Amino acid sequence: MHERILILSSKFGEGHYQAGQAVASVLESRLSSKVVVKHLDFGSFFFRRTDYLMRKAYFNMVTKTPELWKFIYEKTAEITAESCRKIVNGLGSKNLLSFIREFHPDVIVNTHFISAGLLAEYKKKGLINTPLVTVVTDYLVHGVWIHTGVDLYLVGCKAAISTLIDRGIPPEKIILTGIPVRPCFNVPLSQNDARKSLQLEQDKKTVLIMGGFGGISGKNPDIIDFLEDMSGNHSVQFLVVCGNDEDLYHSLLLKTGKIGVKANLYRYREDIQELMAAADILITKGGALTISEALTLGLPLLIYKPIPGHENGNALFIEQTGAGIRAHTPQELQSLAKELLSNPIRLQEMRLAAKRAIPENTALVTAKSILGLANNGKPKEYENQAII
Repeated sequence: MHERILILSSKFGEGHYQAGQAVASVLESRLSSKVVVKHLDFGSFFFRRTDYLMRKAYFNMVTKTPELWKFIYEKTAEITAESCRKIVNGLGSKNLLSFIREFHPDVIVNTHFISAGLLAEYKKKGLINTPLVTVVTDYLVHGVWIHTGVDLYLVGCKAAISTLIDRGIPPEKIILTGIPVRPCFNVPLSQNDARKSLQLEQDKKTVLIMGGFGGISGKNPDIIDFLEDMSGNHSVQFLVVCGNDEDLYHSLLLKTGKIGVKANLYRYREDIQELMAAADILITKGGALTISEALTLGLPLLIYKPIPGHENGNALFIEQTGAGIRAHTPQELQSLAKELLSNPIRLQEMRLAAKRAIPENTALVTAKSILGLANNGKPKEYENQAII
């Protein structure tokens, strides 16, 4: 008999959805004889305009008024999903509840705190009795992820375990799996082969610059200035992924030709693993999924102006592992990039630190942990524990 797994994620930041898709792909491709999987964006169960407005408000806040986001994030750090149940209950959806009852899953997996809190409230009220898994998709655990109705937490680092235990979650309900990334990141690809495929020069240091689906998130002038400053260094080449930021893409298209910098420009790309394999450094903004993908490939990180709150927590984790450093100003970005590119020993140390920072095969370990709960009603711990 097949286990029925429902994965609910969100496109509030592409990382939540990618984490869900990573787990779904492993369950479907490697464990398909055991499971039936549904992976859905929980926002699709709300009115379309409600979902759109919520996403737009979040995106505008973190990109245009990050200090406001920092204030809200820090002021709410000590609350839990349970302590703000009125807000959580207000997000309830009859369509979602009907779908759950119709699909009748053996376990429900949440990669976003809103759906996790909502379903935990449903369970507390007796509206569902399905085991619930929360995959925490940041390396810092904010209080809104926490609800006693959750049966199993899957987390990215040991600090996350400590936070959950301090907030009253029993240790037996927590497993260190790493944040799940797509299985393609576990397929070996040499730097030489990746550079050849991307038509890059083999002997040049390569810098990858990218954010998430939304691009670099308001840092466009700094990135353009950075490339202009680096244009005199002919031993460096660049890969820049602009996401859906058309302004950045066209600005760079005009600028890179004028300043003579060697740069491959892309909009959104699926094969990010190839770009990362080709690179010596990743400059990014602090999203947990992008960071986790880089760590999987052993790619050193230079995190530039992470969003206050969750991204800053992710950046702090990276610094603690030794796999990366933060830059807070354009001047720091330029000086740190130059320093790293001229120091191959430091880069090698960071590569090794990145490889040690998280478990191997995070999506597979996550999938097996979920199946352990589905089969037995109890968490089942698997191998590959992280060092930090």
